[in-house]
Amino acid sequence: MSYVYTVARLRGMENHILDSAFFSRLMDSAGIDDAVKALGETSYSQWISGNNFDKAIDSEILATCEELERFVPDKGLVAIFRLPYDFHNVKVLLKGLFKVRGGEAEGRRYDLLSKLGTIDTDELTNAIETEEYGFLPYGLTDLIPQCWQLWDASKNAQAVELLIDHQMFRAMLDVAGSLNMPEVLRWVRCKIDAENLRSAVRLGRMNYDPAKALPFFHEGGNLRPDDVAKLLAEPQETWSRILSYTDIGGVLGALGDSGDMKAALSDVSKALDDYLVKVLEGAKYSMDAPENVLLFLLTKEAEARNMRVALVCVAGGLDREFGRRLLTSGRQ
Repeated sequence: MSYVYTVARLRGMENHILDSAFFSRLMDSAGIDDAVKALGETSYSQWISGNNFDKAIDSEILATCEELERFVPDKGLVAIFRLPYDFHNVKVLLKGLFKVRGGEAEGRRYDLLSKLGTIDTDELTNAIETEEYGFLPYGLTDLIPQCWQLWDASKNAQAVELLIDHQMFRAMLDVAGSLNMPEVLRWVRCKIDAENLRSAVRLGRMNYDPAKALPFFHEGGNLRPDDVAKLLAEPQETWSRILSYTDIGGVLGALGDSGDMKAALSDVSKALDDYLVKVLEGAKYSMDAPENVLLFLLTKEAEARNMRVALVCVAGGLDREFGRRLLTSGRQ
């Protein structure tokens, strides 16, 4: 199936991606009013109502996904990007029901649901609250009862979240596999590696027992969960060297370069986000590579992430220099 027309459309859309110079100016805004004025020059302006920036940013990403779905031949490429938001919504709904059954009448938090998933939020809410899971995709039909069983047995919300995340990555691998696009499948495996290393860094900071860490890591990546868990028994500044045989190992270099652990963790998280974009950057040199769809969505997502960082810094009067360190790579 040819992607020449699709890629040509994406090249035109790329001209509207906000570049690093814009975010530098946004970060320098004297206050939130100046920041809103700057947003008036962008596509985000159509969504802004008051100071609800999160809703405006999500609306822009949703509009982008819906536009792509109108002309991308394989809708699964957009689904891979949107699928994690479905699993986020499952977590929100189940956590709310756990609280309700625990006696908290106001435990539900529908305001935390994201419209960015592939499943309509009203349909998903109704399915979970009425226990009618039969039509749900991505293995959710079997997963949700398992979550309830785990919760009833342990009352461990973190364990339930991990169970949901394990299935999310299995679903992403299944969708990628069905597309018969090797580079997209490779990207999903790299995403699993990135999430596992992100978790390892957090657990390392907590001095978590390596012998108990394996459940935190997901199958399906290029790195075995056992090997990631073993990193916790080693000093974090050596992790980059231990994983030097991998493409992703260099991302951990910040752990050995900084004495400020908070800054180091932020740098690693940013580097992992940048890495996942770079995995697909080779597609930019092809006018017929379907991976360009996913690459565009990741670039748009990085733009949204940068928007949130900048607006939080400006609105909250936070450290602008630290905020700049959190900005991920995007259009230059």
